[in-house]
Amino acid sequence: MSLFVGWFLVCIFTTLTHVFSVANVAHASGALLGVLLGYAIVIPKRRVLVGAGIATLILFGLCGATFARPLVNFSSQGGYEEGKWGYDALIVNKNQEAVRWFRDAVKYKPKVAAFWFDLGIAYQRVNDQQAATSAYQRAYELEPTNPDYAEAVGKKAQTN
Repeated sequence: MSLFVGWFLVCIFTTLTHVFSVANVAHASGALLGVLLGYAIVIPKRRVLVGAGIATLILFGLCGATFARPLVNFSSQGGYEEGKWGYDALIVNKNQEAVRWFRDAVKYKPKVAAFWFDLGIAYQRVNDQQAATSAYQRAYELEPTNPDYAEAVGKKAQTN
């Protein structure tokens, strides 16, 4: 047991110090689930309460793995895969799907102008001009020197 706890602490320490990013929400959830399960076994009088804790943890896990994923994923690579999927959807004119993927991509990486620009294209293709204009504007704000972004918002590209 002490080896497990020690390894758990090493994983947290190396992740926080950016030496070796290994700990994540899944590791923490698994550790908490293990502790709760242990309590449910050794303290029978508290099984209902501990069972409620386990059910809550599982519910949060399902939420985090589905619609709340962009909010709980702290990976430095989060968003790039969604951006690629959005781009692939744009290429084959699956525009509503592209909107969905690019909205996720900008949640992960709100400072990537290309995602905002492509989101604008997707919105324009599904006839949501207001959302398209807003997305184009955000891309331009992030990279005002990009002539494509400037043209999309009707401005001349700024040069430094």
